[in-house]
Amino acid sequence: MIRHFLNPPNWFTSASIFCGTYALAMVIAAGANPEPKVLINACILVVFAGVFDLLDGRVARMTNRFSEFGVQLDSIADIVSFGVTPAMLAWAWRLHEWGPLGAVVAFVYVLCASFRLARFNVNTTHNSWALAGHSQGLTSTLSGGSLVTLVWVSNGYLRGVLNPSTGVVAVVVLTLAVLMVSSIPFRNFRDIRRSRFARMCLAIGLAASLAGAVVLDPSMLFGVGAALYLTWGLVDGLAVAIHHRRLGRRLDPDEEVGIAEFMDQALADYAAEDYSDEVGA
Repeated sequence: MIRHFLNPPNWFTSASIFCGTYALAMVIAAGANPEPKVLINACILVVFAGVFDLLDGRVARMTNRFSEFGVQLDSIADIVSFGVTPAMLAWAWRLHEWGPLGAVVAFVYVLCASFRLARFNVNTTHNSWALAGHSQGLTSTLSGGSLVTLVWVSNGYLRGVLNPSTGVVAVVVLTLAVLMVSSIPFRNFRDIRRSRFARMCLAIGLAASLAGAVVLDPSMLFGVGAALYLTWGLVDGLAVAIHHRRLGRRLDPDEEVGIAEFMDQALADYAAEDYSDEVGA
């Protein structure tokens, strides 16, 4: 066990767990309906948990210290930091007003995050998801990040402007939960080196997020980013899924496919169509 503690990637995963646990402790200490400052600080901790979650994989590749133990530890960290903690933040902020029903909504979110991570581990082991550059369903990290971003901006920069009711928050929580366990392909940008389309999407998203942070408020870096990713991610994922079905092709685990191939084919099909009768010549 000592060698796992001494493995550098696990340090970053442990830091992610710490941030999620600390945020959870802050919410528990404050109780239901905590002060906006408490919610904002807890949300910032979850964002830092996401940064550490992003870095652990990079460090593993840089140091060539991959391990099955690290993969399982990362899933546990995700359940804590992006499953339980965001759900409890939403509960403390709004869902507690619904009593036991609000607790059920929070539970559904945590359950879907757990199922999503379990499916990811199975897909990784059996190579049963073939869409390169896309994940099967919304990742727990981005789902939890989107939820805490809503809490953050609603209690920070947009306080008094964005004041969703308990019902709206419940719908958002359940929608994110369903997206996690869905099979909608969400872009993960792992094909960015070989896909110009992916690089373009990422560049536009980062530019818009930075503009939001500079012009409006630093929290809007994540607010604009989350809004763009969820809306464009759904459009992009549904387009890929529909085009895949249109071609009559099944997801073959032995077949390497990616967004670039789908978009290139879709654009080629569009260009080959004759629309002269519709638009008039």
